[in-house]
Amino acid sequence: MDQSQSSNNIQNNKSAGIKNNGSSIPVPARTFTVEFWVGVFAIIGVSAAGYLSVGLAGLNIGPRDTYEIAASFDNISGLELGASVEIAGVPIGEVKRIELKDPEALVIMEVNNSVKIKDDDIVSIRTKGIIGDRFVKISRGSSDMFVPAGGTITETESVVDIEDLIGKFVHQFESKDGDKE
Repeated sequence: MDQSQSSNNIQNNKSAGIKNNGSSIPVPARTFTVEFWVGVFAIIGVSAAGYLSVGLAGLNIGPRDTYEIAASFDNISGLELGASVEIAGVPIGEVKRIELKDPEALVIMEVNNSVKIKDDDIVSIRTKGIIGDRFVKISRGSSDMFVPAGGTITETESVVDIEDLIGKFVHQFESKDGDKE
């Protein structure tokens, strides 16, 4: 019975002279049904899946505790977006963007706010292991001045490319052989 029928019955009872003794229709106690618990479990599951997918994708939700600085290099071969930025082997940030400012490459790095980069720090690109990934290494200087957010580090060392070194060595070796004949 819906509410309109219920209120009509009450009004009909009053007009017929039937008295309501203050008793009301008993409402059954609410119980948590299987459907309720399935719904709660589904909401928790979807929330957990969303959290994991955002975490695995590397997306940051909310305010970031970082700032950006830039450095110019002659050669950054092998350096990729997301590469680690380290001081003394400790990761302090990552490479966010790489742009070409002809004839140099501009590397924009995102660094933790807790770490301040000095204006005479030397930024170089190194390799993890013999054939590992490239990363940005910052060697500390002694200055008391810091690079501001959005600033550029001037002291840089480009990639030491093994292929170029071998090529120069082979070329030098070939030229010495040609002199002997």
